[in-house]
Amino acid sequence: MQDVSFLVVDDCQLVRNLVRSTLVNRLGAENVYTAEDGKEALELLDARHIDIIIADWQMPNLDGEELLKLVRKSKKHCKTPFIMMSSLSDREHVVCAIQNGVSQYMMKPFTADKLEETVHKSWNSISRRGAIRLSGLPEHSVRIRTGSRTLSGHVKNISQSGMLLQSPYSREMHLFSTYELELDVFDLDGGNLLIAPLYAMPVRIVAVEGFVDTKMCQLALRFNRDMLNDATKGHLDELLKHLGGCDTELIQDN
Repeated sequence: MQDVSFLVVDDCQLVRNLVRSTLVNRLGAENVYTAEDGKEALELLDARHIDIIIADWQMPNLDGEELLKLVRKSKKHCKTPFIMMSSLSDREHVVCAIQNGVSQYMMKPFTADKLEETVHKSWNSISRRGAIRLSGLPEHSVRIRTGSRTLSGHVKNISQSGMLLQSPYSREMHLFSTYELELDVFDLDGGNLLIAPLYAMPVRIVAVEGFVDTKMCQLALRFNRDMLNDATKGHLDELLKHLGGCDTELIQDN
């Protein structure tokens, strides 16, 4: 998440430093801004481009609840992922945060793993929003390279941002690790199309029941378009353009 910009809001400097350190060292973030309270956060939101807000609930001057309300009323940041940090675990506060439009609610104290997981959930949700996926591909095959293995899979649907596929399960598959893929599409306007190398990371792995001999899973993959060369991007756009004119099912991500 090198190009994702974060705003961390907490009146405790130790918490700000811990969150910032996790974002930088574990997620590779290069743009992390910090604020001591909601008032300072609003000034930064006006001055900077912010992709994700991580804010404490209890703060002086302007607390997290009021900050969340103002952010959701803002034309500029109304859809910006907002992660609320709080030691308030009662149902009343959680429901209040949800009603005010919080993206994720994270209890204090939390681990670096929990913070990383919460950030990914928030970012994946906003990345999928509004993306149109196309299913009904021509005959095709996809190969995934996972360390020492190459797995063959079947694409269920595809979009500019990623794809959903079914493949044999491997213990080498890990969430949020980037893998190299090759997508072969046959009988596309009378010819074949090889889209490679594709680079994508699994954001969801779900077991598929009903297979006796092989463990199967569904993989939701998000493309790393920054790693794709121009030729691969062009072939991917060509496929999506072709599918858009075929008798395909449109699946709207929410």
